[in-house]
Amino acid sequence: MKKSLIFITALFTFLTQNVLANTTLVEKPVENSEIKKSEVMVGFYGRPYTPSLGILGESPIDNVVVKLREKGNYYTQELGENFDIQLAFHLIYGLATKDPGKDDDYIINLPHKTVMKYIERAQKEGFAVIIDLQLGVYTPYEALQPVLKYLKYDNVHLALDPEFKIPKHRKYPPGKFIGHIFGDDVNQAQELISNYLKENGIKEKKKLIVHMFHERMLRKKELVKNYDNIELIYNIDGHGRGGIKVQIYNNLYSQDESLVANSGFKIFYKNDKKPLMTPKQILGLESVGTRNIKRQPYYINYH
Repeated sequence: MKKSLIFITALFTFLTQNVLANTTLVEKPVENSEIKKSEVMVGFYGRPYTPSLGILGESPIDNVVVKLREKGNYYTQELGENFDIQLAFHLIYGLATKDPGKDDDYIINLPHKTVMKYIERAQKEGFAVIIDLQLGVYTPYEALQPVLKYLKYDNVHLALDPEFKIPKHRKYPPGKFIGHIFGDDVNQAQELISNYLKENGIKEKKKLIVHMFHERMLRKKELVKNYDNIELIYNIDGHGRGGIKVQIYNNLYSQDESLVANSGFKIFYKNDKKPLMTPKQILGLESVGTRNIKRQPYYINYH
């Protein structure tokens, strides 16, 4: 009988210790280092030295840095410590014009010296740089050729704007009608970028942004492919009232699109109806009237 009691006592002790041990593991608090933050990129869009084309061009670069940091701090205060805010200069490199110009392409490119000024300052500040291409008569593949060299800088990414694409026969200037590209055009652009990265031993994954505010700006989207070294982003840039902007975004960035690309959301200081949407509204954490962002955007850009 005594041996039986000893055995039962030992068994109870063994089982109790294991239960307590398992309970301790379950209740162990999560370390801060174990919490993965959501990265959000916030960019200022525009053409250097051209105030009419966006906030980036409204001030000298020193002032832009100050304003962009203030915007980053605003996002941090609004969103809290669970979000990691990355800041970016978003440069209009290829600017569409009504005049065909000496190259007969309706495009004026940003001087190399100016591009490097922003890339080097961005490196110093820890910012990203997005080089944006309005297309004129060029295909995305053709428009990208002069800017591939900038991908050698680890903070540089690229963007395509179909709005100002026109046919090569040029019966009308850019802006008269909303331009468009096709899924195959995006694939050719990605293939070009991907090959350049591999050929030059560039390991960083690069972002390729495609602007749109109407479904016909990127046609045959179902053909768009994914590339391992490219993060594709559909930037939804319609302007107006907040509720309308949310509706446009949700319509253009649906479940199907989210399987292929990340997303962006554009805020226009002058063209959007006031009050401007807040960070929480843009990210779908709060509603705008009766509407709510369904899929959280990664890139927020201010024009």
